[in-house]
Amino acid sequence: MLRRSHRKSRAGCLECKRRHVKCDEQRPKCRICTLSDRDCSYPPQPPSAESASSAAETTTPPLHHSLATTITRNASPVAGVPIPDLASGAPKPPQDPAQTPPAVNLGHMELLIRFNFGEHAPELNVEMHDFASKLLFKCALEAPYLMHQILAVSARRLAALEPDRRDLFLEQAIHLQTKAVSIYNETGAKPQIDQTNCSALLLFCSLLGRHLLADLLARRDPDFDDFLTRFLEFLSISRGLMAMSVAAWDLLLQSDIRHLVLWALEISQSTPQGQHCAELQRLVAESEHLDAPAKAACMTAIACLQVGFDSLIGGDTRNQRYLMVFMWAPVVPQEFTNLLSQRRPEALAIMGHWALLLDYARALWHVADSGLHLLTSISRYLGPEWDHWLSWPLSVLPIDSA
Repeated sequence: MLRRSHRKSRAGCLECKRRHVKCDEQRPKCRICTLSDRDCSYPPQPPSAESASSAAETTTPPLHHSLATTITRNASPVAGVPIPDLASGAPKPPQDPAQTPPAVNLGHMELLIRFNFGEHAPELNVEMHDFASKLLFKCALEAPYLMHQILAVSARRLAALEPDRRDLFLEQAIHLQTKAVSIYNETGAKPQIDQTNCSALLLFCSLLGRHLLADLLARRDPDFDDFLTRFLEFLSISRGLMAMSVAAWDLLLQSDIRHLVLWALEISQSTPQGQHCAELQRLVAESEHLDAPAKAACMTAIACLQVGFDSLIGGDTRNQRYLMVFMWAPVVPQEFTNLLSQRRPEALAIMGHWALLLDYARALWHVADSGLHLLTSISRYLGPEWDHWLSWPLSVLPIDSA
């Protein structure tokens, strides 16, 4: 039995207790109730000095709860949905004083000065980096949500690079990203976008998606089920961000950013060249537990992985070295996502090879040593009977079997 039981939540919400599911105990509304749009309430607790002092901190929902319920509400993955106009006026001031943004300060200036677009889009060559960097700041001056996301992702990078100031930078990153999303939601009320704001939209989606990936990979969940739950939430948000860009496709092809868009599209549609994933393909082809649509979805996910391996270790000379590291998760088919949510071992073995792709990109601050941790978690979850199908990743990344 691959599915592992959940640990009980002693201080969970009433709804999760009623449904006998594990609650993450976030207040004022837990993740499960937020994502399933259920009423969430907690048993009354006696007041304490500690709880009173932390009231302001629990007023604002955690970042990922806000993203999951706001971005995806405005950007359904279904093709053809209306896309909000990001160029409308300034956001309304928040009603809750605890959500009032701080004034611009020296900390923000440090984040702006230390922001380097090349660190956030390492797949770009020098020419495209210079072009995209100039366009990014031009758009950010006209789109406050993008400027806040620039500061947020700069803080997230510094949190990864400077352990002694990690807590400070993480706090800044969470606050600034939450504010960026809030501004986007406030200014995204109109149903259409145009050429004046579509470039800002794409750049915002790109930075936000990579920021979320860094958050996902930085955690070290002891239980693989917990990681997979967060990974599926990340996929849902990433698809919503991608849907916004796809819906603005015609405008993007007429915008300042069209050269960058066409370049990324060419790379994402590359034909796999190497044979690094041949054993994975054989696993899927010979599986007696996958139907035809599931096998097709797995083969697509494997092909995208192979494009990534071609770029990182296959000697491909085009300037896309790290692109598939960031793109693999958002572009895998929905059917493959369904297999992951079902904990199907074939899909998890494919994910184990994504862990190896991450390790080949461990020089990136977004990734670091997450590949080794992920592969270890997957191998232990599947058990030794699946080691054969993970033989290549395990030969490159020998893990501690303890």
